[in-house]
Amino acid sequence: MALPSSPAPSTAPNIIQGGMGIGVSSWSLARRVAQRGEIGIVSGTGIDSVVVRELQEGDPHDRCTVLADYPDKGIAGHLVDRFYRPDGMPADEPYDLLNMHPFEPSVRSQRILAAATYTEVRLAKKGHEGTIGMNLLAKLKRYTLPCIYGALLADIDIVSIGAGIPLEEARQIPKLAAGEPAALRLDVDTSQAPDPDDSYAYRFDPADVLDAPPALDRPLFLPIVSSDALARIMDAKLPDEHVDGWVVEGPVAGGHNAPPRNKNYAADGTPLYDERDEADLEAIRALGKPFYLAGGHGSPEGLRAAHEAGAAGIQVGSLFSLAKESGYPPSTTRRLIRGLHNGEIEVSTEGRVSSTGFPFKVLTVDGTLADAEVYDRRARVCDLGYLREPYLDEEGRLMGRCPAEPVKTYVSRGGDRDETEGRACLCNALMANIGCGQQRGDRTEPFLFTGGDALEDLPLGSAEDPQYDADDVLDYLYRGVRDPHVSSSSRQPQSAD
Repeated sequence: MALPSSPAPSTAPNIIQGGMGIGVSSWSLARRVAQRGEIGIVSGTGIDSVVVRELQEGDPHDRCTVLADYPDKGIAGHLVDRFYRPDGMPADEPYDLLNMHPFEPSVRSQRILAAATYTEVRLAKKGHEGTIGMNLLAKLKRYTLPCIYGALLADIDIVSIGAGIPLEEARQIPKLAAGEPAALRLDVDTSQAPDPDDSYAYRFDPADVLDAPPALDRPLFLPIVSSDALARIMDAKLPDEHVDGWVVEGPVAGGHNAPPRNKNYAADGTPLYDERDEADLEAIRALGKPFYLAGGHGSPEGLRAAHEAGAAGIQVGSLFSLAKESGYPPSTTRRLIRGLHNGEIEVSTEGRVSSTGFPFKVLTVDGTLADAEVYDRRARVCDLGYLREPYLDEEGRLMGRCPAEPVKTYVSRGGDRDETEGRACLCNALMANIGCGQQRGDRTEPFLFTGGDALEDLPLGSAEDPQYDADDVLDYLYRGVRDPHVSSSSRQPQSAD
């Protein structure tokens, strides 16, 4: 596929459905958006845990059938034999967990990641010829390469990476497509080690997955950047064919945001943004590649303004997060839509809640980790570990720690106690958001919902009828704009699961 070379409302695609959280940008949401001729995005974050939990719940999306077509038959069989429970599991029973993916990875863990990602992409691509992409976080380097390889085996069209500077990732994607070994440098805290090395890397070899790795098509690469400076740096340091366009994300977007360039924060840790956090779109346009605007552009006016600024279109996440096809259970989308319309839920930018150090958008929903009483009541535990940071212990072993884990544990691993203040376990909370919360005794892991500022003036659904679907989002975004696709009065039916 090719992205539009110039802004044209009558040319597809104008809209990228953004990558959100763990499982919120689900295969079903991405597929419906792609069926409408736009770009549907699945989330690669935590996909291995999502898949094994679904298998334990009776495999509601029939991933077993998809795994039957996966070329690594050994690991596909292992996942089914180990985790699939045809009759599901009791509601009060905890999930059986995967071993935590280490910084010095086991081949089995890498194979599981690749297979899980394959199922998500294949489900998203089923029954149409539209465009499917995958979103990953640069912060989660030990998951990136196996996830990309699994997506490549599933014929992914686009890879999009944010929450960091994905320079190395851009260089590794062509290697993986060629079936060659790839590596990403790890930023390791070596302060405790007696004789630290000066370079550490996460390594992945496609030959550990398949005996004869085939040559695969390189997907388009769209890094998510917060500034023109970052786009210009990547453009200068990378071969021209490594980057196919840009997603330019402002600080009002949902999920993780870039830290303020002025480095100013309120007393409670809330970031204070100013005009320096606005990207120079003329500078990005001058790079000569298509770009999409994200964060605060999810409206017909935003789409028109993006085209006027020279953008190919917009990326929209928050509106899609509450659509019927998202990974949220229906009861959750109804609750959030109703609360937003009633003014009971607001969007808050929290400077401390994420252990990544990035500001994080949170919905102020009672009974979730945004509620101080719920936060204080939750016992700290780290059993998923996606956001762990690498360090060398006193014996020189490459290990991981997270400021949201038990405080004593984090400090014993060389972490600064101050870093633990206000941190929440996003891994478990985001799993809970999609109905896969871990059971702990008589309680289930609490939620922590995220969304962009646009949700405070939600244009879809209502308090009386708190529901809408992906078609409603697309029809709204094209309101007053020439829609190159089918109109709302003649929607194409969704293909059967």
